[in-house]
Amino acid sequence: MTDRIRRLGMTAARFALSGALLWLLLSQTDASALMARAAAIDPRWLAAAFALTVVQVVLISWRWAVIMASLDASIGTMRALRINLAAFFLGQALPTSIAGDAWRVLKIRSLGFGIGTGVRGVLIDRTTAMIGLVLVVLVTAPLLLARMPDPAMRWSVAAGLGLGAALLALALSADRLSGRWASGRLSGVAEFGRAVRGLLSRPVTAIPIVGVSVVVHLLAGATMWLIAGSLGLPVGLVDCLVLMPPIVLVAGMPLSIAGWGLREGAVVAVFALVGVPMDGALLMSVLLGLLLLLVSLPGGLVLAFPEPGPGQAAPRRIR
Repeated sequence: MTDRIRRLGMTAARFALSGALLWLLLSQTDASALMARAAAIDPRWLAAAFALTVVQVVLISWRWAVIMASLDASIGTMRALRINLAAFFLGQALPTSIAGDAWRVLKIRSLGFGIGTGVRGVLIDRTTAMIGLVLVVLVTAPLLLARMPDPAMRWSVAAGLGLGAALLALALSADRLSGRWASGRLSGVAEFGRAVRGLLSRPVTAIPIVGVSVVVHLLAGATMWLIAGSLGLPVGLVDCLVLMPPIVLVAGMPLSIAGWGLREGAVVAVFALVGVPMDGALLMSVLLGLLLLLVSLPGGLVLAFPEPGPGQAAPRRIR
């Protein structure tokens, strides 16, 4: 009963945070300017942004299929895509951020593989995505810092990037440390770090996995550039490539509902560095959120019409 109350409390807190942040942003935005900008949206740019979002989902699914194959649990790209679409839908529709990952683990188990294999596959997939994001952030950091006029802000961001990279490196090398990292409750971290390093030590898996992770984050920046183009905002492609990684980091925090509120606040704050007005940045973020929701909708069909598991016959059609 206590666990249930705690979960309900966390869910309520996420809804409250998303609602409060969105209300705060909307209350500070010129409503007439927002509506006028929304009425002038160019659907052709949005269609291109939607297509790039679909490409990202396909690439992410291929990456996960490669990871699972390296764990001797070959599922194929199409099946990985089906599972990921359903997981993506759950992540957008449910108030908990782990629903999609839990679904992926359960599907791997239903395919006849161990639950430990599913957990490792999902964790490695998440970690390699983070590695790709860190690489993009580190490469574009000079351009990001150059867009920050306040020295205190530059030092804060640089310190945050350094701390994040250090924590990731620590997790990946935990098995090489002495003491409690190698045993006890943290032994799982050490084992996980060893598994990720083993995967990345082989070029045949490291190059496509890390390469796809980097490409996906670059495509996220290109997607935001297309969204800005649909609104007629004078934002450069390089600006979007540089500014999107920090936004992805903030939106990925499990504090709100599907990133709503956090993402909008981050977009408004970050794109203000390149002169995007508040109404334009807010609308950019809302359109991105709606595109993500639209891309996830086929996952609802996957949940409604599940693929038969091993040993199960496909349902017969009634003539």
